[in-house]
Amino acid sequence: MSRFPLPACLLTLPLLCAAAPSSPPARSAARLNLRQWRLTFSDDFNGGTLDRKKWEDAYPGGVRTHGNNEQQYYATDGYEVKGGVLRLRAQRRSRGGMPYTSGMVSSFGSFSQTYGLFEIRARFPQGKGMWPAFWLLPATGKWPPEIDVLEILGHEPNQVYMTTHWRDAAGKHQSKGFSHTGPDFSDRFHTFAVEWKPGECIWYVDGVERARSTEGIPAEPMYVIANLAVGGDWPGNPDAKTLFPGVMEVDHVRVYKRK
Repeated sequence: MSRFPLPACLLTLPLLCAAAPSSPPARSAARLNLRQWRLTFSDDFNGGTLDRKKWEDAYPGGVRTHGNNEQQYYATDGYEVKGGVLRLRAQRRSRGGMPYTSGMVSSFGSFSQTYGLFEIRARFPQGKGMWPAFWLLPATGKWPPEIDVLEILGHEPNQVYMTTHWRDAAGKHQSKGFSHTGPDFSDRFHTFAVEWKPGECIWYVDGVERARSTEGIPAEPMYVIANLAVGGDWPGNPDAKTLFPGVMEVDHVRVYKRK
């Protein structure tokens, strides 16, 4: 979810953003077969509170803001767990020097994995400035690499962006992004996943392959983040038509390894 390096004070965190997405190559769409996988991490959010053995509600070190001109502060009450769903809520209220609050969850410090299948089932808010994502970052805290399983912009809720980020031999940030046009992802729940293996990433939407890449594939343990950003250089800030609260609803997060 990154395009540019962070300020010096946040060098261990990336900046969410997909770069110059391209269309995946023409090919017959493959389907995901979960019988080939075993579960290694999951949360179906069936309790009444966030499972603190699995999640933190901030970036590493308790950081609750981000770069890229994002406008949200990730508040300790920026989410709720109810009815089997995690709701990340973007609200128009000032806190932490930002004009909006929102919610995020991160498995940093509790779970990371090298390679596997990383999946989320979720529904996303509409509206200019809404920027939900599900992505992977290195357990070392350094950036890049990064794998974006999904990013969606609220003003185009039928587009999903899928990206890898890395540094080349000269230390320059590189990225490879794809986009897929689907149904309105704010209308109902959909499942998004990336199959990450040595030298390749394959992205799926509702179990159907939508993109694959062999560029910038990491080979180190990574943790997962689900967040709802507000504003920023890529989506732009909310406008008069943006409805608040904006809510990203997460039905489950699951991670698998090959059997």
